[in-house]
Amino acid sequence: MFTDRLRLVLVAGVLVLGALGSYLIAAHAFSTNGFFSFPLDDPWIHLQFAKNLHDYGSFSYYKNEMVTAGSTSPLYTFLLALGFFLTDNEMVLSYVLGVALLLVAAVYMFKIAERLFAARSQTIVAFSAPILLLLEMRMQWAALSGMETTLFMALLLAVMYSYTMQKPVHLGVASGLLLWARPEAVIMFIAVALDVVYHGLWVGSSTHKAKTKHTSLQRRLDLSWLKRSTIILAALTMLYALFNLLLSGSLFPNTFSAKLKYYGIGGKTLFPSQVFHFLTDGHMMVIALGIAIGLVSMVVDLLKRRPLPLLAVVLFSVGMFVAYWWKLPYLYQEGRYMMPVVPFFVLVGLDGLVRATEKIAALVQIAGKRTAWVLHGVVITVLIVQFALATWGKRAEYAFMCRYIHDRQVRTALWLRDNTPPSAVIGTHDIGAMAFYSGRRIADMVGLVSPEMIERIGSLERLRQFLVEKKVTHLALLRNWFEVVNQTPLYKTNEREPEIMEVFAFDPHTTHITSQDVTRAVEVAAQYLYQGQGQIASDILQRALQVDPQNSKVHHLIGMVYLTSGRTAAARASFETALRLYPDFLEAQIGLAQVLARENKVEEAVERLQTLAHQRPDSPIVYRALADVYRYFKGDSTQAQAYMERFHQLIQMQQTQ
Repeated sequence: MFTDRLRLVLVAGVLVLGALGSYLIAAHAFSTNGFFSFPLDDPWIHLQFAKNLHDYGSFSYYKNEMVTAGSTSPLYTFLLALGFFLTDNEMVLSYVLGVALLLVAAVYMFKIAERLFAARSQTIVAFSAPILLLLEMRMQWAALSGMETTLFMALLLAVMYSYTMQKPVHLGVASGLLLWARPEAVIMFIAVALDVVYHGLWVGSSTHKAKTKHTSLQRRLDLSWLKRSTIILAALTMLYALFNLLLSGSLFPNTFSAKLKYYGIGGKTLFPSQVFHFLTDGHMMVIALGIAIGLVSMVVDLLKRRPLPLLAVVLFSVGMFVAYWWKLPYLYQEGRYMMPVVPFFVLVGLDGLVRATEKIAALVQIAGKRTAWVLHGVVITVLIVQFALATWGKRAEYAFMCRYIHDRQVRTALWLRDNTPPSAVIGTHDIGAMAFYSGRRIADMVGLVSPEMIERIGSLERLRQFLVEKKVTHLALLRNWFEVVNQTPLYKTNEREPEIMEVFAFDPHTTHITSQDVTRAVEVAAQYLYQGQGQIASDILQRALQVDPQNSKVHHLIGMVYLTSGRTAAARASFETALRLYPDFLEAQIGLAQVLARENKVEEAVERLQTLAHQRPDSPIVYRALADVYRYFKGDSTQAQAYMERFHQLIQMQQTQ
């Protein structure tokens, strides 16, 4: 049906379509935000390693001094380092590389689909596979995320193609590079091995039973063509292990162990449901129907000992799900860890849909082959439109996440660059943009590039020891990750937006970091208190106090519980305790003024609040407290209105910053 020249033109057209989609999404984000960014912080980890590798010839995280196997994807880091010879613009480099690798993945997707559907003369279906891959919203997100995801997918598809076509050298190289791209490559190796066993022992023995009496394993399972593949893979695997052992003393990168340690608990109950919706909701519903049909057909073929061309990709997909469910049960950042199964999901779904349309065409028995063509065309058109609309609809979300990361990580890093000495050492858990743009040495509080931290994860005391050992001078923390509760931040992002990034001067003797559990307890208790359920709030806070008796915020909220119930003496004691722990705690200072007002010492309360307003002229909550005292205790609605207007002005200013 298609000549080689027409086939080449059509493939080129598909790739141009994919590149154009990426350009439009990136352009929309730039026009919306006024800058380029990434939708997560991790890309700058690769860029930091790559830049130091380019500049100093060292696989390190600070100049040539922090040598460590801290990149989950050494191969991707090497590619970025080569890219720095062509451009010093990290955004252009990452975008171009990510999109180019997605296009390579699309080429392999077409080659696999062409072979899969060739026996059915369904070339049109083969062309739809790369189109759907390029139009899938998460694939475009991956291409523009600055991460190694599209590299991993391209190599996964290269492994499948070379294995299907029995290209030993290509298979060995692709498999070895796959391991250098991400450690989950091991799951694909297991899937291919099981596929070999199935087709050699199960299908092969059935095929040869009537032809020969020789039943030896060698006769039933011919692996001779895989010898060269195995040798190449073994060599690249040994180099990979040696690379990690020399840099960090482990077979896998630091990030592998660190993320398993930090994220490997909780989430197991919700994970299956999350993955199910990730793969079936919205534009994936039709493909999911095809998957169901395809899997049923595969079971039937398996029982009849027939060849299963897609067995390895199904096994890999199941293996990825099981591995993450077991060790890292979190589906976050657009589900990027599960994204590599999406191309295979599309292939199996298309296979199931083709099987279904062929059955329908056979039942209809009108114009035979032409009916199947029409049905295929309708299904594919629906899929392409669904995928395209879903991706275009997600462009605003991509732009939002780019701004979200920029406003927290990038702006904080630039503040550190401009406001700390070159000798400063920054302790942080988000190490990407913080290191790349600040130019400061980083102490990684979750162990991604500091392997000595991994065994200390979960212990705040051992974390403090780590920060002292690393001679940390400043902390840059998202409040919901690690909260400092006895110091005023030197810098912080907008209070009215989620995930507030704060910078503190670190003093090993006085800086108090509280646990995430206590931080969450304080947030929950504050919500109950706001709803007027003081007793529930008090119960939560008392439990939090047992965990962290030095937490100024817990004492402040307990004081607020007492204040709302009229127990002013107890409230005063709690506020004073909070101020002893954190002398500059503005909310506790306001709480003491409110106690004075409740005790009919209104003028003294006003004097305290006005002093605070003079000291903190940009703090809206002081003016809100002044307005309340004037309205409810002095009966001066005019002055109260003036303070409320100032309160709203400051809130509006904060929202537009």
